[in-house]
Amino acid sequence: MAMDTTKLHLPRTVATAVINKVADTSTIAALSPASPQIFTDKEFMIFNGKSEADVTAEGQKKSSYEQDLSFVAGKRFKVQTTTRVTSELKWADEDNRLAIIESIQNDQAKAIGRALDYVVYHAVNPKTGARIDGFDALCDQCEQVTAGDDDITNVDALADALNDTYDINGIAMSKVWASRLRKLRVPATGMRFYPEIPLNLQPGSLDGITAATSGTVNGRLAAEPTNVLAIMGDFSLIQWGMVRDITAEVIPYGDPDQSGVDLKANNQIAYRTEAMFGYAILDPKGFAVLKEAGE
Repeated sequence: MAMDTTKLHLPRTVATAVINKVADTSTIAALSPASPQIFTDKEFMIFNGKSEADVTAEGQKKSSYEQDLSFVAGKRFKVQTTTRVTSELKWADEDNRLAIIESIQNDQAKAIGRALDYVVYHAVNPKTGARIDGFDALCDQCEQVTAGDDDITNVDALADALNDTYDINGIAMSKVWASRLRKLRVPATGMRFYPEIPLNLQPGSLDGITAATSGTVNGRLAAEPTNVLAIMGDFSLIQWGMVRDITAEVIPYGDPDQSGVDLKANNQIAYRTEAMFGYAILDPKGFAVLKEAGE
């Protein structure tokens, strides 16, 4: 009888394949540069220049104007993500260079970045999809534009809601709306109306202004649909930064996620990534949001 490989104890190896699904990113981080933040109750003093030159005749009494100052209080929030693995998985990863733990931590860091959009745009906890008490969503405070059937007109309607008062320097788009814009064609020639939107829906610009696309714009993880298609405005009006930088730690003991399962008793360890953000929206009216008409 011929000998076959089922009778042999062959050494085993594992090949790790990381599937790079499209990951949502923070559009705020892409459109508004971060500024340093510290752990303090920070207020931003807002100066809106109101002066206009007064033409005066010779000997005429000179006029003056009143200048008001307003204040905006900053907000802080901590975000974290915790992943449990078995101790054996950690050993296999270390001995065989499977890169599983590295992939977990990279995935956690991306989730931390996405949380900034969810909190600022929607006041939503991305883990649960629920609204966060004590936070105001930018999409509820800014200029509201209801989407019509013509998406070219929708782009213009967003700009018209702001152009008379504010400078527009960016647009954050949902992937749904970016896909719709990419498919628009000029009737006479068949050319794409917005050729700057590629197949991966990640344009660097749209109609001359900086653009970013993400599922965070429409709040894909929100428990209740937001109906948001895009947010346009002066993104320098969002002041944000890290109060504490992203940190990663290994937790070998206890019950870090309050699941009722002790790590050590079950041969598990946990990997946790966390950070603290600080942000303030200096003027919500410097933004316009495009929303689908509610049912």
